[in-house]
Amino acid sequence: MDKTTTGGRAGEPSAARSGTGNLSRCTDLAGVRLYRDNAFAVTGLPANARGRAVRQHRQRLEARLAVRDTLPPDPDSPLVGGPRKEEVRAAFEEFQDPRRRLVDELLWRWADADLKCGCPRALHEEHDDAVRFHAMALEAEAGRGGVTEEGRDTLWRGAASGWGLLLGRPEFRQHIARRIEDLDDPRLGEHTADDFLAALPRLLVSPLRELAADADFRPRLAGICAGWTEHEVFAGLFAPLFEETVEDTVEQITEGLLSAKRQQEAGRYGDAALTLRKQVLPTFERLGEFRAFVSDWRYEEVAHIVAVGLNNLAVALADYHLHRRPSAQQRQTMVELTEAAYEIAPDRDIQGIEANWEAIHSQFGQHARTVAAGGSDDVWGGLRLGCLLVLLIMGLPALIAYLVNR
Repeated sequence: MDKTTTGGRAGEPSAARSGTGNLSRCTDLAGVRLYRDNAFAVTGLPANARGRAVRQHRQRLEARLAVRDTLPPDPDSPLVGGPRKEEVRAAFEEFQDPRRRLVDELLWRWADADLKCGCPRALHEEHDDAVRFHAMALEAEAGRGGVTEEGRDTLWRGAASGWGLLLGRPEFRQHIARRIEDLDDPRLGEHTADDFLAALPRLLVSPLRELAADADFRPRLAGICAGWTEHEVFAGLFAPLFEETVEDTVEQITEGLLSAKRQQEAGRYGDAALTLRKQVLPTFERLGEFRAFVSDWRYEEVAHIVAVGLNNLAVALADYHLHRRPSAQQRQTMVELTEAAYEIAPDRDIQGIEANWEAIHSQFGQHARTVAAGGSDDVWGGLRLGCLLVLLIMGLPALIAYLVNR
């Protein structure tokens, strides 16, 4: 019987999974040693090893480890070096519980082992490629193997693509269901293939949480994580990794906006424009690097306050210069502010900002072009804005305080 037909909709864990902790192996393996602690990787057993075969292999390794502390490396393994005596002994204990054993089995090479699953050979090859890319990426980040940064990034892309595609294949889900059936243990009977599928994505990306703490790795984190977020099964798993970075970035943006607002209120329009241009906009662009890891509502709120700040300074400048002739630089500043606000603004602000952009660009932009072309600067006396400029009053300080305190 295909046990994936029980326990709810596809991709959801069964009721038995909730609160049982019986897939605790996923918690134990989480982190950069995901593959180095794998029972099959450590012992060198094939994926279909069971019962007597496991016991006999253990006896052989125990005999070797009686005269040495480390096993020789496996030339076919993507891991560098051989396991230590204590690692081997701990790994054999994982074969005692079929739930823990199956987690390790799913995360190591299947090669040509007869798993009685009926899968097409190509699926097993895809699985082993995903394991190899992922394991080699982690080995490389640990400084093993002498792989360049470009090479490491290539390995990460291969791991993300390999696992992302594999986890979405119905054949992989069916493979797990048939393995549960073949292992035929009552402790596995309370689980479905969906329970394992639900646990694997978080486990597979768990090493990135540890790596994110490495100052040398952190500049590459967003690019590497972006490859995983291209696959739906990993969506929503990375936001916590970027929480601190996002908080710091939003705080810098809000501090710049408040500073520009104070300068504007003091009539120091040039300083306000410089703060927005040199501090706020570049920081907002950096936030865009983490767009895939920021909730839609939060990114929209930050875009909103930045667009409002740009728009309101442009409106204040236009109002100030209704009866005072602006310099060419001041005219250019007004145009640039409204253009930047229009590009950034979320949908709810577009109408007001678009009206301002059209008015300011039409009047100030046209005048700037006239002067640049050699026309008279005296036309300013008859210049009037063609439509009413809209000051976006959005409770900016309160909204900034709200975002900072989230």
